[in-house]
Amino acid sequence: MRKLVLAAALLALAVPARAQNAPPAGQRAAVSPATRQFADRAAMTDMFEIEAGKLAQQKSNIPAYKDFAQMTIDDHTKTTEQIKSMLPKLPGVQPPQQLDAQHRALLDKLNTASGGAFERLYKADQIKGHREAIAMFEHYSRRGDNPDLKKWATDTLPTLHKHLQHAEALPRPGPAPTVGSGSRSRGTRR
Repeated sequence: MRKLVLAAALLALAVPARAQNAPPAGQRAAVSPATRQFADRAAMTDMFEIEAGKLAQQKSNIPAYKDFAQMTIDDHTKTTEQIKSMLPKLPGVQPPQQLDAQHRALLDKLNTASGGAFERLYKADQIKGHREAIAMFEHYSRRGDNPDLKKWATDTLPTLHKHLQHAEALPRPGPAPTVGSGSRSRGTRR
């Protein structure tokens, strides 16, 4: 009987302690640091992909690069809207308003390159970035703690794989032109 009374007393003490840690009625619990980090990184990646795609639309002369850029702009705009629609269920998570220093530096490098140098850099960045994004999304889809965001990560993976395949298949740009590399026609000797 003494054990039963002790167990009842411990249970009575545990209920108020748990109630103190629970969010007030009508409020949701804050998201975990891992969920916040994933949502922030996904939104940052989308922002970068859209801006890099716009640059490729302007700077590339190769149709395959322009087509790929438009696909990434369209798809990453869509995922940006999807993650924004989940924000009410992610208290305390705010999408970034501007690129972080790392992504800004990548975009600045792209902005200063031109011709074949731009295409080589853009292709390399797209392959590397999509490999990193796939790893991040796979990790969260397996181990994430927010069911909605976990499902979104799982549902987004096929698009990221498609982007990676297209980036890897982009044609290799020609060599960058050098000074004096123009050639004369064979029939125009002087």
